[in-house]
Amino acid sequence: MRLRIYHYWRSSSSWRVRWAMHLKGVKPEYVPVDLLSGETEEAAHLARNPLGYVPALENLDRPGGSFLIQSLAIIHWLDEVIPAPSLLGGKDPWTRAQVRELAEIINADTQPIQNLSVQEFHSPDPAARKAWAQHWIRHGLQAFETIAKGTSGIYSVGDQVSLADLCLVPQLFNAKRFEVSMEPYPTLTRIERACMKTESYLASQPSAYEPKK
Repeated sequence: MRLRIYHYWRSSSSWRVRWAMHLKGVKPEYVPVDLLSGETEEAAHLARNPLGYVPALENLDRPGGSFLIQSLAIIHWLDEVIPAPSLLGGKDPWTRAQVRELAEIINADTQPIQNLSVQEFHSPDPAARKAWAQHWIRHGLQAFETIAKGTSGIYSVGDQVSLADLCLVPQLFNAKRFEVSMEPYPTLTRIERACMKTESYLASQPSAYEPKK
């Protein structure tokens, strides 16, 4: 497959997709897009993603090229075209639903509310924006912690890295940036430590893609 990913090094949604690519053994072309310079609002990027976000996946094997713009849509597609290793917890429908459930706690209910554009719309005051982000991060992580106590093995659901982990770990990275204490979340901390030992984590983490100064 000839794929091109437009991403930002510190974007949690971009990290999810990079991580999935490494787990599947896919080597796309990575094109950095700067979220802080206004590049995402330029016509060239809006043609890839009308929302002005990252990531955007371009499939160069499709006639004329074609884009997918939502991280979970990209990962679900990748899991369908390359079934192993499964990112949805195997074939059992209930286990797959548990993976999706945890992933959506982050993808739908936590990460979007802390985006910079949401914070800025909420308040012009940096302190108020930080408090807003901290509140919603804690809310999401507590729900994940509660459910993961019953679903986790080594990782969020059982003993295989799944989509749930791909959403959780980048969110924990963001939580620390916002100075959210990890003390209330021992299950999540344990899962994160297990993920950090994997080659796919090391290859996809932000520091591996941070622009060189």
